[in-house]
Amino acid sequence: MSAYLSLLFFILWSSFAQAEDKFVIDEADQDLEAIVAAIETLQANFYQEVRDDQGHLIQESSGTIKIKKPGRFIWHYESPEPQDIISDGKNLWLIDHELEQVSVQPLAKALGNSPILLLTNYRAIYQDFEIRMLGEAFGLEWRALVPKVQDTEFYRVEIGLKGNQVREMKLLDHFDQTTMIRFSRVLINHRIADKTFQFSPDKGLDVIGTVVE
Repeated sequence: MSAYLSLLFFILWSSFAQAEDKFVIDEADQDLEAIVAAIETLQANFYQEVRDDQGHLIQESSGTIKIKKPGRFIWHYESPEPQDIISDGKNLWLIDHELEQVSVQPLAKALGNSPILLLTNYRAIYQDFEIRMLGEAFGLEWRALVPKVQDTEFYRVEIGLKGNQVREMKLLDHFDQTTMIRFSRVLINHRIADKTFQFSPDKGLDVIGTVVE
């Protein structure tokens, strides 16, 4: 999944977060939990960048995303080349249109502890992350999520909120790269049919992997 992600820049908020007391962290827990728990469906355009530890742009891409709990989403890349990542709740499909190739894995195995799970399942965030309130920047209210068990690819996730909407995510990995995902034209809890997330490979596509029924 990480090969499809990207970055803007790294913001050094750690010292600010360490100064917070337990009451403020509890408030952040309740605030973010309530916002994410209220999301049943989400549709948006996205733009994403990946930058290295010097701030140099490595990759940028854009497209659309649709999410429906539990565990279903379509991550459609329009640029730099068309690709789709589709979850039907059991399987994760990666479709490379240019190569006419599809790979499929069981969803749980493919995602592991990927940050996309923050928006696609019903598990309480505080069970897996320490939540810290970061304050306001760039017109958004920011929260930091630090995994309680550091066995994930990303050691920190920062979420920018505008009202009750997730508008940006910054993902900091152990290779000192940062992924920034910015959402626009966000629609929350508009109806999305289940069949939207169903996928059947067309004839002629090379399929790699095994489908979970």
